[in-house]
Amino acid sequence: MQVFRNVLLVVIGAALLLVPIVSAQLFDQDSALVIEPGYNYTHSELSVRSYNSLIQGETDYFSKYVQPGTSQLVVDLNWGTPSNSLSLTINSPTGQYGPFYDGSDGNTDGRIVLLITRPGQSLPAGTWTFRVYGERVNGVEDYTFVAY
Repeated sequence: MQVFRNVLLVVIGAALLLVPIVSAQLFDQDSALVIEPGYNYTHSELSVRSYNSLIQGETDYFSKYVQPGTSQLVVDLNWGTPSNSLSLTINSPTGQYGPFYDGSDGNTDGRIVLLITRPGQSLPAGTWTFRVYGERVNGVEDYTFVAY
């Protein structure tokens, strides 16, 4: 009886030690988004493009609900004046990414175009928010923003 109890305690102890490792691994997989230049993707006619403007130090927010099973998301912030600097920060249901700046997508052209994926999995479903900030703006900068 004593041997059985000792074996049972060892098995329970080993199981308890494995639980945090498995949980941490699943959490890391959930937040492993890949964000890369997205210039090869064209704007969908069904996506709503927002038109707005910013001054130095001003912030605008946008949101998009990402449906379960979505495999990719393209984000396009376009202000067209490389002498002004806007930044883009992305908040998914599993984490914050950025800020991204002109040139983060490989081109310095007054535009940030990013493709967001999660290899082998769908993107986290839920409401994503996007923060556009006027880092260095001379006067007023008009811009467009779309996520599709």
